[in-house]
Amino acid sequence: MKSLLACSMIFTFWLGSLARADTEVSAAAAAEIDALLAKDWAANNLTPNAPADDSVFVRRIYLDVVGRIPTTREAEEFLASREEGWRAALIDKLLDSEGYVQNYFHYWADVLRVQSKGQRTGPAYVHFVKDALRSNKPYDMFVREMVAGEGRAWSDGAIGYYTRDRGMPLDNMASTVRVFLGTRIECAQCHNHPFDKWTQKQFYGMAAFTFGVQIRDFGGGIVGGISDLVRDQDMAIRTTFKQPAWPKNPATEADRLAYWTEMEKVGRARREAEEALHQAERLYNQALPRGNPHYPKVTFDEKRKITLPPNYQYDDAKPRSVVEAAFMTGHACTPLPGETRVQAYARWLANPDNDRFNRVVVNRLWKKAFGLALIEPLDDLTDNTVAVNPELLSHLEKLMVSLNYDMKAYLRILFNTSTYQRQASHEEVAPGTACHFTGPLLRRMTAEQLWDSFVTLINPDPDMLNMTALEYLDQRRLAVEKVAGPAETLKSMQAAAKKYQEQPEGLEAMQKLMAEARDEAKKYQSIAAKVTGPEKKAALTRAAECNAKIKSISREITALYNNARHNVMTEVIIPGQKKLFEKVTGKPFETIAYEPSREVPVEAAPSAGMQTAGAANVGRAMAAAGDGKIKMTKAEVAEAETRAWSEEATYYAIPRTQWRDYFRSRSRQSKQWLRAAEIESPAPRGHFLREFGQSDREFIENSNSEASVPQALALMNSELLPQIVDRYSQLMLTVGRARFSDEKIDAVYMAVLSRKPTAREKDLCLQAQDNGLSTVEDLIYALVNTRQFIFNQ
Repeated sequence: MKSLLACSMIFTFWLGSLARADTEVSAAAAAEIDALLAKDWAANNLTPNAPADDSVFVRRIYLDVVGRIPTTREAEEFLASREEGWRAALIDKLLDSEGYVQNYFHYWADVLRVQSKGQRTGPAYVHFVKDALRSNKPYDMFVREMVAGEGRAWSDGAIGYYTRDRGMPLDNMASTVRVFLGTRIECAQCHNHPFDKWTQKQFYGMAAFTFGVQIRDFGGGIVGGISDLVRDQDMAIRTTFKQPAWPKNPATEADRLAYWTEMEKVGRARREAEEALHQAERLYNQALPRGNPHYPKVTFDEKRKITLPPNYQYDDAKPRSVVEAAFMTGHACTPLPGETRVQAYARWLANPDNDRFNRVVVNRLWKKAFGLALIEPLDDLTDNTVAVNPELLSHLEKLMVSLNYDMKAYLRILFNTSTYQRQASHEEVAPGTACHFTGPLLRRMTAEQLWDSFVTLINPDPDMLNMTALEYLDQRRLAVEKVAGPAETLKSMQAAAKKYQEQPEGLEAMQKLMAEARDEAKKYQSIAAKVTGPEKKAALTRAAECNAKIKSISREITALYNNARHNVMTEVIIPGQKKLFEKVTGKPFETIAYEPSREVPVEAAPSAGMQTAGAANVGRAMAAAGDGKIKMTKAEVAEAETRAWSEEATYYAIPRTQWRDYFRSRSRQSKQWLRAAEIESPAPRGHFLREFGQSDREFIENSNSEASVPQALALMNSELLPQIVDRYSQLMLTVGRARFSDEKIDAVYMAVLSRKPTAREKDLCLQAQDNGLSTVEDLIYALVNTRQFIFNQ
């Protein structure tokens, strides 16, 4: 026992040592960046901004890392801390949270034009991007997996990068070069680039690397399994019934006669086998539920070559001539043995020797932290492009390579610089004007940051994983994966198809009666068109009777078909889904898309010592590490949520008699007020997110943060405001802990702006109360419409 305890202590000490070592490395790297910036300030006679105080820093770091303002509890916990390195510790905590995944998903979804709907691979592509962020996949690996992605939807979500541009291989290649190399060559698709060195032939040489990418549809789910097996059986039939060999010369008449006799025999047997197989396939498809979709599959055809367009007008090649793959710039890359062109292309693209690849990613993440890139625009680089601070840019590129493209490690260093932790620069930087980064730039919140900040005012634990949303995604994935082995599936389908054959013989008779009734209805309608008076009325009555008969027979036929399909669902699909779910999760199958009946736990309330820990880690326990798949049963999820909500109720001093109502409210909040990353991407037109500038994901980085009149009206009249002032919102729970009027004002300021009001602000609030604006709701309404709330300082 002592030995075990000693090992545990050594392990804990070792982990602590590693954390301290990482902190020291980040601090040293951050100091180098600060030194390079200071050198640039001195050269340009600039004074750095004053250091930001803790209230400004805590709000900024939450917005920049997890994409929302901190809850009052989170802000107060940080502001009360005075331990050494408390800012670095908060940065580490936020980078390791699910909030980081949700926030940076928006950025990459905007860059990569990720859409969760309207594409068969959309949800899988969303999952791929989120999972890459959650597992902290190195950036170069992240890019290579997309550019060289092959496979079927759901088994490899990275193929969404190609299916996103299905039918547009040249546009996809131009997007790749722009997104990952910061170079715009789309003009060279039709002619030599008018403002850069790229030729049309070079464009086609680059496109040749990925031109072999093929996107085909395959039947997902049950249909996929059946189609694959039927195809295999069809190939087996062709192998079994082989064509006889033609007799060798010299061939006699008897040899030729024997050959043709055998050919006829083999052909007949083969046709009979194929007809039996195709008849079975028709029965399977008949028995399956209607509307089963097809899903894309990406493969690479090495033999597929690209040719110049027929109107090619330059002397270096002829129109319609084949163009061999050739890199447009940078280091050379010879395909390795067994490597396809597209794999070599991905390796060349995401390579430490590729300067433009390194330059673009460090600029992208620098801009996320500081509000502007060292090179603007960062996706229109030329040979003549010069950074505002070339020495710093070169240092950052080497830093990223030395970190093995660890995006979190790079961001950790940026956020730990004293420059990032200075007050924001409020002066607008005009296009073409050098920015020397005496501090980060003042920025308006993005649509997602604003929405998630409102959700934070509503939800006491906004980063807890939403189990309903996760379960929905998992169920969609299960719906298109094969739910059992093909042979087992086919056996089940054969039994289900047989039920169609066992339908009452009256089915054919009913179909015949319906056809007769349809002909009779047409006849009486024709008669009614030619006569008048009582004869017309009688003809129309008979036609109506025939139409009623048609509907009645149709309902009976539909009932028979639905009965068979119901058998398929209960005997094949649901058992298969259960089997796969249990195999994937290791848990008994049971849906968790439910409205739980929350009971107040019998055990004692959590101790005061638990209160400062918060409930944010509960969400992490609800999902498997790294894969985002649900690993808990319905009962376990309910227990974890109840435990977290009990801790919240204790912290906010909610009377025990009100806990049940509080749990019901929290359950509604967790389902209705989702963070932006859990909503359809992009949000539907007319949604708050779209109104405030969320990208439509049709073009690269198409979001905007410009103010508008509709936005002002939305803030004043939004359905969010009644939720913010609900008795169990995070904001109102915070206010409820305050006893006196001035304390309530403090509570509102802390919740909305992460700071207490100044003396002047408190006096204005008290004056407003004397003039009739006496409710807390009036103050909340005013603050959420201020620039201090809407801007990230």
